[in-house]
Amino acid sequence: MSLSLLLGGFALFMTLGTPVALAFLVAAVLYLLSSGIPLSVAGQSLIGGIYNYTLLAVPLYILAGELMNSGGITRRLFDFASALAGHVRGGLGHVNVIASIIFSGISGSSSADAAGLGRVEIQAMRKAGYRAEFAAAITAASSAIGPIIPPSIHLVLYAAIAEVGVDYLFLGGILPGLAMGACLMAVIYLLVLFKLEDCPVQEWAGMRNLARAFWQALLPITAPLVIVGGILSGYFTPTEAGVTAVLYVMALGFVLRELRVRQLVEAVIRSVHSSAVVLLILAAAQAFAWGLTVEQVPEAIAHGMLSISQDTTVVLAIILVVLVILGMFESASANLVIVTPILLPIATQLGIDPVHLGVIIVLALTIGVVTPPVGMSLFIVADISGLPVSRIARATLPYVLALILALVLTTYLPDMVLLLPRLYGYAG
Repeated sequence: MSLSLLLGGFALFMTLGTPVALAFLVAAVLYLLSSGIPLSVAGQSLIGGIYNYTLLAVPLYILAGELMNSGGITRRLFDFASALAGHVRGGLGHVNVIASIIFSGISGSSSADAAGLGRVEIQAMRKAGYRAEFAAAITAASSAIGPIIPPSIHLVLYAAIAEVGVDYLFLGGILPGLAMGACLMAVIYLLVLFKLEDCPVQEWAGMRNLARAFWQALLPITAPLVIVGGILSGYFTPTEAGVTAVLYVMALGFVLRELRVRQLVEAVIRSVHSSAVVLLILAAAQAFAWGLTVEQVPEAIAHGMLSISQDTTVVLAIILVVLVILGMFESASANLVIVTPILLPIATQLGIDPVHLGVIIVLALTIGVVTPPVGMSLFIVADISGLPVSRIARATLPYVLALILALVLTTYLPDMVLLLPRLYGYAG
């Protein structure tokens, strides 16, 4: 009865359109009341859900992304990517992906990528004569790289839940993130090659223009090296790297004279709001997850899954399908808190490395930002482009397939994730 109230209450409130954090919390309270457990447990779970030093990195990386967008630095990144790859078949489509890869090394957020860099990308592509749907679709799809390439907000969340080293997770996300970019660019190339997409030809900018664009974007490009390099060299922890990222981007904005005090204040306000949303969901989801743990739901699901098959290939396939579907209906942050405690025991029994599992989970759930009905990047890009979400969703289908291909490669080629962590000293 209590478990039915927990799960049924959550499903009911979500169906009614209740904010996800409130749905988690109310369902947990109903469970406690029906079980005769003191309500103080809910409060303890809420506090415990975010009482973790590692989670301090979340608002810091969100603020770094906001400052990147406010300081006009995104324009420099896009101009460099354009000079580098604008003349390749597919033109600004490839530029869009490359710019997102660079931006991902600073913000760690798909929303920041879609909202900030997306505005620059869509405007430039439409001005150059690209179809509005193509510009919007590749902008939304490339934003999915943000949570995979370090620093990543979602990898930080997974590290806090699974008690895995953030540095190893960050290293593990590099090659899969690049694979996502390569798959997206391959689809763009094929669409143009078979004349399914008409992309205007852009002339080669020349070495002088490329060198100029590189020089103007040099300081922003070095930001990921400073952040990740500082972590790997031991100069600072991933959380301290968040502080470094904020200070670096802030100083960069003022030095380049593209960040004003008013913009700084607005960026701080936006990041406080975004951080509050993420952490509130995380705290409430922990209270919900506590009820699942007491009712031994993770163990039951693990037993059920392993009763179907104990073949690692089959179980991983089931996990991927479930994660991609979950990502379509709920944010990655909320899903992470629920699925991580469920999947960790399964992974342990099958010998799947927790770092490998973390990258798989985050990548699979992140695909949801470009799939209806609640794909956040779709709605952000729709607002920027002025196109209906339905038209953008149809146009993103080839890119969603590309992201799924990258997910499959990441899942069944574990060295894509574990190679760099092992070179760094990871013993998993």
